[in-house]
Amino acid sequence: MATLTMQPIGPLPSTQEGSSGNKPAEGGADLSDIDSGWVVLGKSDIVPVDLAAQSLSSTPTIPSWARRVLGGMLHTVVPFYQRVRFVEDETLRNVETAVEVVEHIAEVTEKLAANVADQLPENGCLHKAVEKVEYFAEVVDKDAEKVDAIAEKTDKFSDKIDAEVEPVIKELEKEFKDPAASL
Repeated sequence: MATLTMQPIGPLPSTQEGSSGNKPAEGGADLSDIDSGWVVLGKSDIVPVDLAAQSLSSTPTIPSWARRVLGGMLHTVVPFYQRVRFVEDETLRNVETAVEVVEHIAEVTEKLAANVADQLPENGCLHKAVEKVEYFAEVVDKDAEKVDAIAEKTDKFSDKIDAEVEPVIKELEKEFKDPAASL
């Protein structure tokens, strides 16, 4: 936290009687040449009064080194996040397409097996094999529907994450693009 030091009102210690001419004040700094329009922040920062008042009255600012570090992280993490989201969306589209194809094939196989089973004698081994194919097609169709449900839930969850993350990213980008907004 910065401390605010104002120029002394009375005579400077170096100009008092009995002191030698150009000795610095007790703190080691000669304050005789600083007019009342300047203040000392901390130990060495000498700034105009209006800038000191503005920095003390406004919200705390992020130091420049921290802004650079956070800005670098922001410019690394945001594109990575966007790339991950792109890959995730593309993967979900591919999964949904594959699930639709598998469901369609399973349904067609199930219908075909049912039609073939109707044409074969009921107690034959070929009839039993076709019924197994029909059963497997039903199982594959049900599993494909489960995968489709999981893909939809994943997509909804990703949308919720995006809804939470996007405003934060936009706010950070705005703050780092406009450094005067944080003063």
